[in-house]
Order: sequence, then C-alpha cells, then structure tokens
Amino acid sequence: MSTREKPLPAAAARRNAATRGGARAALLRKPAQRESAPPGAAQRASAPPGAAQRASAPPGAGQRVSAPPGAAQRASAPPRAARAEYLESLDRGLRVLELFGGGLRHEYTMIEVAETLGMARAAALRVLVTLEHLGYLHSSGRAFALTPRVLGLGYAYLSSLGFRAVARPIADALMQDTGETCSIGVLDRGEVVYVLRCEARRIIRIDLTAGSRIPAYLNSMGRVLLAALPERELRRYLAALKPVAVTRRTVVKKSDLRQVIAGVRAAGWCYIEGEVEQGVAGIAAPIRDRDGVTVAALNLSLVHSRYSQRHIKSALLPRLLDGVCRIEAIIHNDVVVA
Repeated sequence: MSTREKPLPAAAARRNAATRGGARAALLRKPAQRESAPPGAAQRASAPPGAAQRASAPPGAGQRVSAPPGAAQRASAPPRAARAEYLESLDRGLRVLELFGGGLRHEYTMIEVAETLGMARAAALRVLVTLEHLGYLHSSGRAFALTPRVLGLGYAYLSSLGFRAVARPIADALMQDTGETCSIGVLDRGEVVYVLRCEARRIIRIDLTAGSRIPAYLNSMGRVLLAALPERELRRYLAALKPVAVTRRTVVKKSDLRQVIAGVRAAGWCYIEGEVEQGVAGIAAPIRDRDGVTVAALNLSLVHSRYSQRHIKSALLPRLLDGVCRIEAIIHNDVVVA
C-alpha cells in the first residue's frame, strides 16, 4: 500500500481527475475499433505474374508433410466457376490460416507450408511474412504459429460456439455465486483481449465487453499472463512499455512492475486495487492447457470496499480457483481456447 498523499486543492484535483479520465478512455479499447492495414499492404498482397503456375505442388510433397484432413482439397486450384474478381493472393492467405487451424500441429515452417498446400516457396514466404506483420502469426526461428489476434477474424462465430460456449456457464455461475463481474482474457501483443465477460449489476463498473482490449500492465488478468511469459519476452515487453497512470494507484515505474509481476508468478494469482478505476479491484488466476502452458486468465472485478483482504483470500479466491479447475478440465479434453 502506498503512503497517503496530501489532499490537492479542489481546482487541481479536478484537472488531475479529468486527465486520468482521458487517459483511461484512451487505453480501454472497444472491439468495434479496427486497425488499418499498413501502407502498401494492398500492393504486397497482389499475386506476381506466373504465381498460379508456381503454386503447383512439387512431386512427392504429400509424402513429406502430413496435412490436416481436407487440406488437399483446400490446396487445389480455385473453382472453374470462380468470378473474374477472384483474388488468388487472398485465397492463399486464408488457406495458410486454415492449415494452422487444422488442429494437427501448432507450428509450420515455410517449406512445410509450401509443400503441404502445393504453393511455391516464395509465395508461401510472402504470405507468412505478411501474416506475421499483421499480427496473426509469430515466428520462432524458422517456425510460425498463430497468435490470439486471429480471434478477431472469428468473433461472430465465437459468440455462439467454441470455448466461449463451454466456458460461459462456468463464468456465469461464478458471477452468480459471488455477485461480481467475471471475465476471461488472453494476451495479444501486450494487451489483454476479453473473450468473455459476465457482467454483474453494479453501480461502479468499467465499460468493457467481449473483444475489448486493455493494456496488460493495468489489469489483474494482464499481470497473470505477463507472469507466464518467458523471461526474455517479459524483458522485451517492459523495455518497449510506456506506462500511463490512469489513477493515483496505477503502478507505472518499470522496476516496480517487474517486482509486482515476479510476486504474481510466485503466488500463482494476482490482486489489484484501484489501478484502473477508483473503487474497483480485480483478482485473477491463470488458465493452463494440458501441457501447463498459460493460455488465458479468469478474473473477478470487485467493489473493493465490500471486502476485507482476509475475505478475498478465504472466500473469493477459492471460488475463482475452482472455476479455473473446471475450465481446465474442459480444455484438457481438446477444447481449443478461441
């Protein structure tokens, strides 16, 4: 707990409150916002002359790399009845995303993508680099894998099916049991993306919905997800971070943030109070897959004046962890977090 600050004159307090309110509004992003493509993306997406001829599969490609069911059909040339406006470069990009989402493997190299989809290596590399630049893939050495940003492509479908459908009853039951808002979020490029939110009826609330984004350093789920990062990635995140104080309690000093995240890693859960909104606290715990990798976080948003620290630890935390266990039992049986 920080030391108590001296009261500010009324005019100065109003100016500070207005400044913090503007900062909070800028940091909390709703799902309706869309990012524009980088300059020149349209030109890079166009297929070079002769790409259709180079996209044919090399001899024996099917034997070298196993493909998900139906990949061969998806890799075939576009239907003869395709309209003249058919964009082959977009077709290739979507087929690459389908390959990664096939479920058999999580990572592919450029050569494996090219051979599995019957695509020229140069074309496969252009698609992979473009998807990485747009944030849908990340690379580790020669291998590429999906990022949580692909959630935005299937948001309408996720509203009714997939992980949200099976996790919602658990999150809703936790909200009903505690009387507090319950959320699930994932980490994407330094921000928490809300994939599910069960809102409790409260006078004090933060205007967030499924698809909203918030900087990870501000949020209990974000700190849980940051604590799960490899040390090298965490150092890179903190080096690039430019924290903004949303309230007087917001931790913005990087050395203090590192210490807080280390404490979350040791404890296995996170509690914050008044850092995003005065009067609002949050408690979160990681959701892990069958390999022990943190894939999401479960959170309760609290009106902290209603609870003592002892009650939070003795009553709310066990209920939160029980919800985590129930969700993990689902995803450990091959339900993908999406």
